[in-house]
Amino acid sequence: MDVIPDLRAVVERIMTTPTSADLWKLHTYLLVMGGEEAQRARSTAGVFHSYLQDLESKISSRQASRLAAALATAAVSSVSLQELLVERERPLQRLLGSIAAAMLEIGSATQSVRAWEIETSLVHYEAAWYLYGELWDISLVARPELSWQERRAFAERLMLPMLSRETPGAVKAMLLIRLFQAVLMARLLPLLTAQGHAGDSGAAGPPVLA
Repeated sequence: MDVIPDLRAVVERIMTTPTSADLWKLHTYLLVMGGEEAQRARSTAGVFHSYLQDLESKISSRQASRLAAALATAAVSSVSLQELLVERERPLQRLLGSIAAAMLEIGSATQSVRAWEIETSLVHYEAAWYLYGELWDISLVARPELSWQERRAFAERLMLPMLSRETPGAVKAMLLIRLFQAVLMARLLPLLTAQGHAGDSGAAGPPVLA
């Protein structure tokens, strides 16, 4: 496999201030890597890319800048990419547990977007539909001990603000982007960890995650 020297940098940007351009670049990298896990990550990245494209087509450049600034203020979670890659015991469970905390942090970052609204209710709903299924699938691996009732309660608790008519569109956009970031990271973790181990094994060429 060809070395992908800036994969980690692209992922870190997507986890803070995601753009459709970086998601397109990630798409290319995942095609190079190939395999079932890369295909699952490509699916999430593709829906994420489409969601950002839909937002960009409906908001002004000034509003987009405010949204990017708010997202940068509330990075994906307190669990960094480096921490997840070096985690030796159940890193996916740690990431899943961080999602709920991350959703609470979003409140402080929404102050700068309360003055504008995004009229994209159908776009938000379709993204929420997709993410609900992804959260369910990921929790099957991260929290296999949960009953289906507990699993449903966990997923629905996270999705409730996105489905409520009382939640402003701008806030829904931020919450959905945060969930996309977390789900995409969960899909990428096996690939990033495997590439990191390959780099540590002394294989020829520079490490993929250097």
